[in-house]
Amino acid sequence: ASPPAAAASAAPPPFAPTTAAFYSISSPFSGLRGVPVGGLLIKQAAASLAAAEPSLRTFVTLSPVPGFRTWLTARLARQRASGGGGEDLSGEGAALNGLLQALSAAGLDETAPFSELGPLHGPISTGGVQSPEQERADAVRRSLVGLCARYLCRATQRQRALDPVAGFHMRNGAALIAIHWAANPSSYGLEESASIMVNYHYDMPEVEARHSAYVAKGVTELAASPEVWRLAHASGSLT
Repeated sequence: ASPPAAAASAAPPPFAPTTAAFYSISSPFSGLRGVPVGGLLIKQAAASLAAAEPSLRTFVTLSPVPGFRTWLTARLARQRASGGGGEDLSGEGAALNGLLQALSAAGLDETAPFSELGPLHGPISTGGVQSPEQERADAVRRSLVGLCARYLCRATQRQRALDPVAGFHMRNGAALIAIHWAANPSSYGLEESASIMVNYHYDMPEVEARHSAYVAKGVTELAASPEVWRLAHASGSLT
């Protein structure tokens, strides 16, 4: 005899999420404006989600990089004023020269990545055959991602991360784990960071130790993934 239809087609296992991503942090209470409760909100939200969904293991943000364009514009102006030599051709100077050369080869000016959405804001190539035009655009994308990593990991003010969002998450014990090109194609996303967004990882068993290290030593104890550090050291290259 044939089994009942319901038994014959067993229901698929329920979806078990493993990752929660926080996109925005805000308080509904106007009286708390200016009070640093963001870190507490993230930790409470993570605990609440973990209790509701025990399969969750990873808690990350998808965050903007609001200071990138301002920093990059200033560094490029300084680079031009130095005649392209810069102070450190093995690091930042080489990365800035690489971006300027990539922009020139692609027929773009310095404002293009931060202006109207266009072909430049397509995905970074992961392999395969590319046309010369695609290769030139990819060189610009890679240079910008590398310089963004350098900005987030190296640009400081009083030994703290210069970027306000990076500083917020580092102070609350997060680690910078990934940088994403073309993640925010909105007008403000282009204007402030050329479409780049990043992930900060809240590894709950490590949060307090990372918070204490950052508060005590600043960016010398900045927590970031090996891939992000490689980008920050590699003159803007992804390979």
